[in-house]
Amino acid sequence: MSEKLNMLREEFVNKQSQLEKVRTQLKQEFFGIDKAIDQLIDNTRSWYILNDYQERPLIVNLWGLTGVGKTSLIQRMAELIDYSDLLFRFDLGDKSNRAFNNGLDDLCEKNEDKPVVIVLDEFQHTRTLKGPMREEVNADVNRKVWDLIDSGKIEYYQWKRGLLDFRDHVKLLKKLLQVGVRVENGIVTKNFKLYHLEMERAEFWSDDDNDELKKIDKRSRKFIKPEYYSNIIDYGGNQLGFTLQNDLSDYLLTLNGEESIAFLDRIIRIAQKPDIKIFTKALIFVVGNLDEAYDISGNLNADIHADVFYESTLKITLPKIKSALANRFRLEQIARLGNNHIIYPSLSSKAYYAIITKELKDISSKVLKSFGLKLDFAESLLHVIYKEGVFPTQGARPVKTTVNYMLQSNLPKLISEIILKNIHVDTVRLSYSKGYLEVFYDMNENEVHFKKIKVETPLETMRKPKTDDIQAITAVHESGHATLSAILLKVVPENIRSVTSDPDSLGFVYAKWPWKYIAKHEIEKRVAVFLGGIAAEELVFGKDYITAGASSDIKQATNFVSKMFKFNGMGNNVLGYSTDASDNFLCHDVSEIELEIKQMVTNGLKLAKETLQTEMKLLLKLSDYLSDNTSINKTDLEQFITAYKVTDVKFIEQADHLYYRKVLKDKANNKLNEISKNQFETITLNKKR
Repeated sequence: MSEKLNMLREEFVNKQSQLEKVRTQLKQEFFGIDKAIDQLIDNTRSWYILNDYQERPLIVNLWGLTGVGKTSLIQRMAELIDYSDLLFRFDLGDKSNRAFNNGLDDLCEKNEDKPVVIVLDEFQHTRTLKGPMREEVNADVNRKVWDLIDSGKIEYYQWKRGLLDFRDHVKLLKKLLQVGVRVENGIVTKNFKLYHLEMERAEFWSDDDNDELKKIDKRSRKFIKPEYYSNIIDYGGNQLGFTLQNDLSDYLLTLNGEESIAFLDRIIRIAQKPDIKIFTKALIFVVGNLDEAYDISGNLNADIHADVFYESTLKITLPKIKSALANRFRLEQIARLGNNHIIYPSLSSKAYYAIITKELKDISSKVLKSFGLKLDFAESLLHVIYKEGVFPTQGARPVKTTVNYMLQSNLPKLISEIILKNIHVDTVRLSYSKGYLEVFYDMNENEVHFKKIKVETPLETMRKPKTDDIQAITAVHESGHATLSAILLKVVPENIRSVTSDPDSLGFVYAKWPWKYIAKHEIEKRVAVFLGGIAAEELVFGKDYITAGASSDIKQATNFVSKMFKFNGMGNNVLGYSTDASDNFLCHDVSEIELEIKQMVTNGLKLAKETLQTEMKLLLKLSDYLSDNTSINKTDLEQFITAYKVTDVKFIEQADHLYYRKVLKDKANNKLNEISKNQFETITLNKKR
């Protein structure tokens, strides 16, 4: 092996080892994103190890909800590989563009031959298309960003210090030539008095000054003053081959007046042109939130379990990301982003608890270092922080602020209690109960003092049972949805709530359909589930006592059927419909299909009432439970349904092989058998002949 290859091997092994250490460290600091960390390390390996052979920027895209650790993960990785000083973050969400321009100044001051890390954060805001007509968005920032992504080259205009004064000086030289000043070999040979007057800004001249003029040396008679040489080289002379002032001076002493002005004009044009900065060795991270891909991004419900959102985001694929990007960018731009897309899931409950544990551990370490006190945290404290801090679509930030206001802000009270009471303590145990932070002060494992601190738990307060008419109505309404989901569609909901922390939502049922299609036979059943709330209210309270709370259900039912019939060919006519007369590709006579939609919604409501009447015992038992309790989970709900249902139904958990594949295989095999039988009979008949 050659010496060069041997050196390359040693560097390769060292950097590979360093990356693996970084991978391990990142997984110890970031939770719930192990797959993203693996992809980050794997996608950046070639840039880190073989950067000298990179001819274009390496583009790595990171997409996810806010607060899941996209930008912070990149920054920490850069720190661990000793690239913090070579990391440049651009906030593309800044509408003023100041952040982008300031970052560009910093980036373009760096040596272009060196590898740098560029983070294009909030990338979704650089959209080049907007609106239903996909209109072009023209922005200078967009052009620069896409040039950087595409080739690593960017036009950078840096205003040269003193250029305005230099331009004014050149204008003055032009005027002097116009009024009779003459120049040969760079020296003023005619009307020097006028030239000197303008250049030196003398207050007065007299005829007696001619002798003084004759004493002025040749250097001072130069048309272009030597004090401007360094500016000329800086503004563009170096691009023309003049790096030393002596070389520039020798050249200027060969020019007449017009040639001197032409040269200076050329220098000004060069100075005013943007530089082409080249960052082909860069690692560019494109980071953003894509609401079009993350359907749950606008859901701020804190009562839906984090794992529900987590499992939902696990299903987001690369094609879905590219489809979402197509709403904002041209197709050729999406192609420039390449295929290195790291898709973050939302954080799971396990990840949230890990984050809370780490935050508490960090606090404990600081207290131990500062005060010599050990802090112990009970499970009850972790649980209340989770319940108060977790909004699944908002990531880790709300959790960290909850830790701050529930614990960090109360640390002075904990410490001052020790000082004011003059107690000897080595351990402080903290737990939570009924709105209070309970503090146990121990010495040698013996409790020596106790204190309670009131803490605000607004979500817990809002989630408490109301045991009033509103909760009773909500309990019946949501029980209607849940009962029909289980009986008609054989799916037990994940969760039911009759009280929520959302002021705009009294309750909800969350169910996950285990199959990924909608069959015609289930349309009426789904409509029944949509309308199960209002149907349950009528059956339990009476027709005159149903309440105004089903508008969303009715709208969803009607929209669902309309979509199935108008666009998916599930009605009597396989046609596409639209009320927009300008759309020449769809049928506009919708009166007939509207009658079909009306009939289907009516049938769905009838089915809902009939089914709930049959399952009245289940409906009442479940409603009664939810009128006293705020929620019921899937396991308990399934036991409830099994105990009180009348209809013989087997619940569906896995539906990957529910119907279609089996039917296909059976019919295909039967058909093949028929063909084989016919072929056999034909062969036999031919033999007989």
